[in-house]
Amino acid sequence: MQAARLPMECKNLNEIRQGIDAIDREIIRLLQQRMGYVLSAAQFKPDETSISAPDRVVAMLIDRRHWAEEEKLCADYIELLFTDIIRWFINQQTLHWRKTYRASMGEDV
Repeated sequence: MQAARLPMECKNLNEIRQGIDAIDREIIRLLQQRMGYVLSAAQFKPDETSISAPDRVVAMLIDRRHWAEEEKLCADYIELLFTDIIRWFINQQTLHWRKTYRASMGEDV
């Protein structure tokens, strides 16, 4: 697949769609990379209740709102998007923690 053109260089709708597809593919690749960090972080969590880290979530959402504003995106939407992303990753980390760490402590999973 050839490199996507910049938006202002596209000569037709097909080139626009190729650019969007390339970005979406990269977003998915980055989400998988983020998953690696999330699952790796589980080893540093002393118990399941520490996974949600509500203070960290609040700080993250504030940062993402600022980043959205810097990029001229709707901060309200970005906050909603990351609220959902964070919630899903917390769930994945919880499941991973239960499977990996609770089981090693001899507790029922």
